Amino acid sequence: MSSSTKEEILHEASRMLLSKGLNGFSLQELASSLNLKKASLFHHYPSKNALAVELYRFYQNAFTAWTEKYQHLPAEKQILTYAETLTSWICEQQRVCPVGALSLEWGLIDPDLQLEIKKLHSIQREWLTKLFKAIHKEHGLRLPIQDAVLQTMGLIQGSIQLARLNQDSDMVKKNLKSYLKSVKE
Repeated sequence: MSSSTKEEILHEASRMLLSKGLNGFSLQELASSLNLKKASLFHHYPSKNALAVELYRFYQNAFTAWTEKYQHLPAEKQILTYAETLTSWICEQQRVCPVGALSLEWGLIDPDLQLEIKKLHSIQREWLTKLFKAIHKEHGLRLPIQDAVLQTMGLIQGSIQLARLNQDSDMVKKNLKSYLKSVKE
């Protein structure tokens, strides 16, 4: 199987995971959607868990590449651009967040997969921490940086859910802009 086929598997598995959850699709369904034999999947991914672990590593790399692409922007603009990108990706394409996708199944998830999900969350948290340090240096913050980071992560997640329910993807950006304004001194 070529590396492009392996990427196709990851992309299709991602689509299924983010729309159905990990337990919402089978490897047979994944293979069929790609016109592959199930044995081809097992050759590269001996289990669904092995595929999911690789998928979250793929998300980690994709997020890091995204942050590098936008690192030239001011910190606040990076956060807003991230929220816009995530909102578009989730709301308009009817997906869920890769970190939140398995939250309902957390107790059932293999520890190796939990570790990769936590790594993705950590990468996102570290990126936001760096940005809030820059905002603090330029404007000051009314609260500790770690509080701003976690509140921002929660605000984005909650606003995305509300935006989806209300069919108003602008809600995320409005809420985040208001929040960022309120935390600066």
